[in-house]
Amino acid sequence: MPRFSDTEKERIRQKMMQEGERLFTTFGIKKVSIDEIVQATGIAKGSFYSFYTSKEHLYMDIAGSLQMKMWREMDEFLEENKLLPPRELCKQCFLWMFRKLESYPMLKQADSETAEYLYRKLPPEVIAAHTKDDSHELDQLQKYGVHFKCGIDIATKTLQTLAISFLNLQQDTAADQQTIMGIILDGVLKELISDESD
Repeated sequence: MPRFSDTEKERIRQKMMQEGERLFTTFGIKKVSIDEIVQATGIAKGSFYSFYTSKEHLYMDIAGSLQMKMWREMDEFLEENKLLPPRELCKQCFLWMFRKLESYPMLKQADSETAEYLYRKLPPEVIAAHTKDDSHELDQLQKYGVHFKCGIDIATKTLQTLAISFLNLQQDTAADQQTIMGIILDGVLKELISDESD
């Protein structure tokens, strides 16, 4: 196993994430090989495995990092819209995140096929860690008066399923996307979120 200083490790990890994001965005996760990642990064193949067990694990690390950036921006959105009723705040937040995907092409191109592939290839603990990150963000929504009728875990998995479904709408016009997402969100959020009028 290669030995790197902490500074070298961080530099290599950042380069792998940068090149991985570029390759995954351009070709999709299935078509990118570890050989292509290490060639673009300028490291030996053995070095790759001292950071990640698979290209799918790298993909999830990149996706998690991109989501964290989006969530930091989402916190600003929530602060600016905190006077909306809880259910409407959650709906507008979800629609905002979908529009924001334009800034994150790798996340935008993910669909149900990508999700199924990752679930098949990754160990359950990697998927569980990603779900935990998403539920942390729903915890943040509670600070803005959003109270879930079900547990955070169920709410998280429900909204993750919706997110993947919404990514499958990308062939539709923007107006149709907004209409369809609005209808689905109204129904789902009525079941998930308590509103003051309930």
